[in-house]
Amino acid sequence: MQTILVANPKGGSGKTTLATNVAGWLAGKRQRVALTDIDPQQSSAQWLARRPRLFPAIGTVGRDGESELRRLDPLWQVVDSAAGIHGDDLKQALKGADVLLVPVSASAFDIAATQRFLAIVAETKAVKKGRLAIGLVAMRVDARTHSAAELDVFLGGCAFPRVAQLRDAQIYVHCARDGASVFDLPRSRAEHDWEQWRPLTRWLARQAPRVERPA
Repeated sequence: MQTILVANPKGGSGKTTLATNVAGWLAGKRQRVALTDIDPQQSSAQWLARRPRLFPAIGTVGRDGESELRRLDPLWQVVDSAAGIHGDDLKQALKGADVLLVPVSASAFDIAATQRFLAIVAETKAVKKGRLAIGLVAMRVDARTHSAAELDVFLGGCAFPRVAQLRDAQIYVHCARDGASVFDLPRSRAEHDWEQWRPLTRWLARQAPRVERPA
C-alpha cells in the first residue's frame, strides 16, 4: 500500500480539496483507494458520505484505522490530516507516508506557516534519508493578483518541487457539496481543471508506477 499524506498545519490551506480530488483521481484509474480523515472536522468523511454510488468507489477509514485498512486492502491510502498537526502526531504521520503533498494558498499567513512547516519536515529522518517524496501544490490561485505573484516567488525558492497550480474556481465548491471530484465530471465542465491537475497526477504516477500513466 502506498500512503499519500496531505498536510499543512495552517487551517484553510486546501487539504480536504486536495485529498478528496486525489482520491477521486485514483478511484477513476480503477485503483483500490481508501480515504483516511484524521481531522476532527471530518470534512473528507462528510464528502464521502455525500458521494453518489455511481461514482468510482472510495473506501473510508475512520478512527479504527488499522482494522479498517486490513478489511479494505487498498493499493492507496490518502490521508487528510488535521490543522495544527505537529510534534509526535506529525512525526508518526510522516513515518507512515510514502508521499507528502503540501497545499499552499496565496496569502502571507499561509506562506509563512508553510515555510515553518517545511523547515520542520526537512529535518525529519524520512526526508533526510530520501524515503519521502514531497510535492507542493498551489491552491486557489488567481493569477491576476499580487498575492499569487508572491506565492510564485515563494514556491520558486523552495527546496521541494511545485507539482501543480490549481485555480480559484467554483467547480471545487460544487464538488465538495456533491461528493464529487473534478475527475467525476464531464469533459465539458472540467477539461480546463484536468489540465491543471495533469502535472500533479504525472508526478504521483512517477512516485508509484503501479498507477496508469495519464496520456
